[in-house]
Amino acid sequence: MCSSDLKALYIREPHHIEIIDKDAPITKENESLLKVLGCGVCGTDLKIYKGETLATYPLVPGHEIVGEIVYSSEYEKGTKVTVDPNKSCGYCKYCREGKPHLCENLKAVGVNKDGGFAEMLSVPNDLIYPLNKDIDVESAIFAEPLSCIIHGLDLSDFSFTDDVAIIGGGAIGLIFTMLFSQFSIGKKLIFEISQEKITYIKKEFGFDVINPQEHKNTKEFDLVIECSGSISGLELSYSLVKKGGKIIVFGVTPKGLKTTNLEPFKIYSEEITLTGSYINPFTMQKAVKIINSKEFPFHKLLTDQASLQDINEYISGNKHPFLKAAYINK
Repeated sequence: MCSSDLKALYIREPHHIEIIDKDAPITKENESLLKVLGCGVCGTDLKIYKGETLATYPLVPGHEIVGEIVYSSEYEKGTKVTVDPNKSCGYCKYCREGKPHLCENLKAVGVNKDGGFAEMLSVPNDLIYPLNKDIDVESAIFAEPLSCIIHGLDLSDFSFTDDVAIIGGGAIGLIFTMLFSQFSIGKKLIFEISQEKITYIKKEFGFDVINPQEHKNTKEFDLVIECSGSISGLELSYSLVKKGGKIIVFGVTPKGLKTTNLEPFKIYSEEITLTGSYINPFTMQKAVKIINSKEFPFHKLLTDQASLQDINEYISGNKHPFLKAAYINK
């Protein structure tokens, strides 16, 4: 493959996205060259396109990456891998406190460095995690989101008897439900506004799911996981959580959005714990182990597969996936 044949999705600046011809990546010392096999579309990619999150432009986005080693001093050629996109500095006060995800100099593949919406990619070796060769790309794409979800589970400190509400029936909410179904005997209930998704979730996964407007009981859950990334989802979370309960804010709202009707006095008087969950400190290896186990049907979550030429429609928001969209490099 010559350099002129390499295609990439390119965001020059917010609201300007196109397919470009790109030179082959330069592989530096302690990096590996990957052929990209697939890359999931995340809500962060849409926010990068809209200028609603921290990113470095111009940029090839994409951080939910599955690839195959083309050249590496560390890994055997042909090895199937996934990538932890996040790179901390190692020397700021947060890194030295063991909180690399809060690093003052945090950089990420697909956010500050060219990412996976390309045919080839060069990645630092310490961000690469080998996968079993028989793992399908459609499942492996969920390794990075799963690693973030595991961090959310760690922060929740859930009990195996907790009743849990999950706000949002997209891929993230369903992965949370998969894991809670394995680890907890408490009630698990998904709140979703799309009737089409409600029908699909019941049929394909057998999970309990309901439209919030049809739910009459309030303040009955020990733990609420907000996955929708909306103010209405956060407000619904507070209406569902018990006194003394916990809300994990996992969904990503647009940067700078501040409007909410939450009443601080009730958070105080009911001892509600409100905790943000941000990316994936020390959880990528766990996620890879779960993916390699084949215990969960992650492939069912990938409902929209697209070529690189078509994926820009999902990132620009002109096309919306049913559950999850991904670039598959066939």
